[in-house]
Amino acid sequence: MISTLSVSQSGLNAAKTAVENVSNNIANENTPGYKKRVVQVSELSQMDSQFAGRGVGVDGVYRITSQYMYDKLISENSKVSYYDKLSSMLGSVESIFKETIDSGFTADLNRYYQSVENLRANPSSQVYKTALQNQGKILVESLQNLYSGVETQQANEKKGLYANVDGVNSILKEIGSINEKIQKYGENNDLLDKRDQLELELSSYVDVSVSRESGYYELKIGGETAISSNTNVRTMNVKEEETLQKDKYTLVKNTLPIPTVYDALKNNNDATFSPKTYNNGDIVTYKLNNESEVSVIMGEPITMDWDGDGSVTTEAVTNSNLTRALVYRINSNPNMKDSITAYNGDYSIDANGDKVTKNTQDNYLRIESNAGGIVNKFDGRISIQKFDDLGTPISEEARESIYRNESQSTDPESKVYISIYDKGISAKSGIIKAQVENLSSDSPNNKFQVYFDKLDAFAQTLGDITDKYIKTGTDTYIYGEAASDESLGVINSVGLFSGSSIKTLKFNDSMVNELTQEKLDYLATMQWNNDLSYDGKGQNITNSKQKASLSEFFRDLRVTVSADKESVNFLKDTQAGVKMSIKSSYDQLTKVDKDNEMLDLIKFQAAYTANAKIITAIDEMLQTLLGLKR
Repeated sequence: MISTLSVSQSGLNAAKTAVENVSNNIANENTPGYKKRVVQVSELSQMDSQFAGRGVGVDGVYRITSQYMYDKLISENSKVSYYDKLSSMLGSVESIFKETIDSGFTADLNRYYQSVENLRANPSSQVYKTALQNQGKILVESLQNLYSGVETQQANEKKGLYANVDGVNSILKEIGSINEKIQKYGENNDLLDKRDQLELELSSYVDVSVSRESGYYELKIGGETAISSNTNVRTMNVKEEETLQKDKYTLVKNTLPIPTVYDALKNNNDATFSPKTYNNGDIVTYKLNNESEVSVIMGEPITMDWDGDGSVTTEAVTNSNLTRALVYRINSNPNMKDSITAYNGDYSIDANGDKVTKNTQDNYLRIESNAGGIVNKFDGRISIQKFDDLGTPISEEARESIYRNESQSTDPESKVYISIYDKGISAKSGIIKAQVENLSSDSPNNKFQVYFDKLDAFAQTLGDITDKYIKTGTDTYIYGEAASDESLGVINSVGLFSGSSIKTLKFNDSMVNELTQEKLDYLATMQWNNDLSYDGKGQNITNSKQKASLSEFFRDLRVTVSADKESVNFLKDTQAGVKMSIKSSYDQLTKVDKDNEMLDLIKFQAAYTANAKIITAIDEMLQTLLGLKR
C-alpha cells in the first residue's frame, strides 16, 4: 500500500509537469520561432519480481519539429524573397517611366515634333525658333531624368546591398554564439528555436543549406561554407571590380601579320573587308561619342616623337605611320585626353608603372578609357574619306566607317559580387541575389542595364540622325552622320543634337538659327520614320536588327519595363503559393494550437485529480488499518 502512494505521487508530479508545459505553450503561442513542447513520460522500471508497477517518470520536455519540412521552408522562403525584392525594384523603375497624356517623355517628344513642324511652316519666326530651342532642351533633360532616376534606384540598391551583407554577418555571428552555448550547456529547446529563427531570417537574404548531423553544425551560403565546426564563422564581403573599355582597330594592311584578324572589322563584321592603303589627301578621322573628332590627312607633315625614343622629328603621314599619327592626334586633343588614351598596339608596364609601347613601327590602334566601369563607357568609330592621286574622291569607296573589332575589343564592366574569404560566391536566391545581379553590368539578368542600354541607344540614334544627312530624292534621305560617312552624295550638316549616349547627349540650341527650310523638311520626316536603326552604327536598314521610329522605340522600352514587372509578379505569386503550402503544413505540426492545448489541460487536470483521489483513498485505508484494535 505504501508503494501505491509512491505510484500516485509520481502520477501527480507527471501531471503537474504536463500542466506546466501546457501553460508554457499557451503563453508562448505568439513568440516568434517558438515550437510547441510535449512532455515525454515513461513507466518506471521494476526493481523486483512484483507485478505492480512503480509509477511514471518524466523523461523530458521536447519541441515538435520536422527538420526536412523546415529545410524546405527556408529554401522556398529564399526564393520568395528574391522575387519579392526584384518586384519591388522593378516597381520603382516602372514608376519612373509612368506617364500621363500631358506629362512624361512621350508628351515632351510630341511637343518637340510639334515645335519642328511650327518652325517648318514659318522658318523666319523668332517665336517658333525660341519654342524649338526650349523644347529641345526639355527633351534632353526629360531623357536624362529618366536615366538618372534609374541610376538613383540602382545606387540605392547598392547601399542596400552593403547593409544587407552587414545584416547577414550579424546573423552568422549570432548563430555562432548560440552554437557556443549549445556546446557548453547542451542542446536547449530555447536555443534551438532561436537558431532556427535566425536561419529562417538568413534565408531571406541568401540561399542557405545546413548540416546538423552528429552534433556537427555547418552552414553554407551559395555552396560556400560560412559556419563550420559549429562556431567557426566566416563573414561575407561585397567586392567591386571595374574593367576598362578597350577598342581595337586595324587601319592599314601591313599593321598585323595574320590576315585573318582583318575579318569582322567593318559594320556588321563583314568578312570581305580588309584594311586599305591610302593615297595622299585621304582623310582619316576618329570620332568620339559623336561629339569630338580628330583627323589625319595622308601626306601632311606632323612634328612628334615617332619612335618613342624622346627625339622629335617631322615626317609626312604614310601607310607605315598612320596609326602612330592618329594616336598622337587623339592624345593631344583636349576634348579627348581626359576620358580616353590611344596606344600603338599592346603595351607593357615599366618599373614606374607607366605604359610603354613599341613605336618603331605601326601596330594596331588601341583606345582605352582612362577609368574603369560602365559609367566611363565611350563610343568611337573611324571615318575615311578617300581621294585619288589627283585629289578627286574615289566614287566606288569615297567614304566609309571602320568600327572596332568586336572579337578583340573589351567592353567596360562594373562587376559587383559577394565573397567569403575572398572567394566569390554565387547566391542562387534571396534578396542579395536580386541586388547583385542588377548591379553587375555583365549579368545577363541585369534589368537596370537593359534599360540603360535602350536609353543610350535612343540617345545615340537621336544624336546621329539630327547631326548630318544626305538628300537622295524629293522626300528621301540617308539619315545620320554615321550613314553619311559611308554613302555617296552631298553631306548636309544640321548639328541639332550631339552625343552618343544619355550622358553625352546635348541639344545645340545655337544651331536652331542655322536651320533652313530644307533642313527643317528633313527633321520633320523623323516623326514618321519607322525604319530607324538602334544598333550604334549607321542607318543601314538592310542589316539592322530592330527598325522603329523614335516614338515606337521608346514605347517598346516602356512596355519592356511593365512586362518585366508583370512577369516577376507572376513568379512571385506562384512561389509564394508554394511557400505558403509548406509553411501551413509545418505550422500545423509545430505551432501551438490553443484548442488542443485546452483539451490537454483538461486531460492532465483529470489525471492529477485522479491521482490525488487515490492518495486520499490510500490515506484513509491506512488510517483505518492503524485504528484497528486486537
